[in-house]
Amino acid sequence: MSTYATASRLIDRPGGHILDLATGLGRTPMGLVDHPDFFDGFLARPDVAAAALLTIADVAASRYADLGQTARLASLDPVVTAGGDRLRFEAFSACNGVYARFDLLPDGIDAGRVGAGTTNVDINQPLRFALAGIGRSELLHLGVGAEGLRVSTPDQHHEEREVDLPDRWIRGMAESALLLRELTPVATLRSPAIGQLLAELPPGSGPGPTVYLRPTPRGLRSTIEGPGTVRLAGTTRLGAAARIARFASKLDVHTGPRGSSAWSFDVPGGRVLLFLTSSPWRGFSGEGALLGLLTAGRSQEHGQRILEQLAWEPFIDTDALAAATSLEPDAVETGLAWLAASGRIGFDLAERSWFHRELPLDTEEALLRRNPRLRGARRLEAAGAVSGDTPQWYVRGDNATYEVVLTDRHQCTCAWEQEHAGTRGPCKHILAVLIAANG
Repeated sequence: MSTYATASRLIDRPGGHILDLATGLGRTPMGLVDHPDFFDGFLARPDVAAAALLTIADVAASRYADLGQTARLASLDPVVTAGGDRLRFEAFSACNGVYARFDLLPDGIDAGRVGAGTTNVDINQPLRFALAGIGRSELLHLGVGAEGLRVSTPDQHHEEREVDLPDRWIRGMAESALLLRELTPVATLRSPAIGQLLAELPPGSGPGPTVYLRPTPRGLRSTIEGPGTVRLAGTTRLGAAARIARFASKLDVHTGPRGSSAWSFDVPGGRVLLFLTSSPWRGFSGEGALLGLLTAGRSQEHGQRILEQLAWEPFIDTDALAAATSLEPDAVETGLAWLAASGRIGFDLAERSWFHRELPLDTEEALLRRNPRLRGARRLEAAGAVSGDTPQWYVRGDNATYEVVLTDRHQCTCAWEQEHAGTRGPCKHILAVLIAANG
């Protein structure tokens, strides 16, 4: 994604510490900026912020599936978005099956200026070690992209390293945003039930076992699968929460129709979210939740019109967007889907709202490259392989002609659809029909 002029570091000063997080290439209201400044100020709860940052770093460094492999260095650098009054730090596990975010909220900022933009930040091993020793009573000054980190003189040598934002992260950001919006709240726990739940989860090798939990007045209790139960697929995937559990005053649990689960911890001055796919061996980058929305013929046009209206506010007001762009609600929906697929917006589960996030890269070609089913569907439609009319269509493939029926749950006779039954998004034949039907 970009380079760092120097490494992030924790500097000891009399009476406190200075935490300088080095930034890479970022998007700001002024456009692309190398090593931008996004925050300079003091934190209300240094110990909580340090533990939350380490939680995000732990997830980025973990591979819960395919344990024989190690995380790529490029996958260890969280993305940070400064927007209005808060900082959001985001990362994915190396296996792409866990999405983690730490929102440093206004109450967590004792004094300081929050900028606007998105970049990636360096959280290296020496910094992780230093953060682990931060206590509550210590004064902590946080600089995200501090000015001093990008000063160069002939006497100084800065060793730069390439930091490429993994393509799976971009796809994961797109998919996780839409999947978060589908979730339903199922349980709320208060301290000390939060720590008790984490302590009672059965350990295991790799991602750990899948367990089912039933909400009770006293928390979540292990049970067998059934209506109203919470499916936790891989108990060790929730293990990163151990760092912040002692600070958490509330835990909100959400589940989705695709079997995913989200665990949102309220901590002093912030919020930590861990979002898990329905299986440890499934990554967010392959969920396909956005594909149907991207078949709308004018999704890119609508998305670009919306993009012109976005500001770096904490949340996106969709009603205000519709009024400002003169777009119908359905057009706003497809435009937001295109922006999500480009990594330009995320979803705040606690506030039930989109938020503006800019990644310093993307083109329509890149969007298609990241979504091969959509690319294949466009090729089929352009080649005239689609025939029929609603609800029954036919798509001529390389080896056979497939029947597609558009209903509340679209169906296709191809092998992909028979295997996944809509749980991984529509197949390319359904997408081709949707493109043709949308004109």
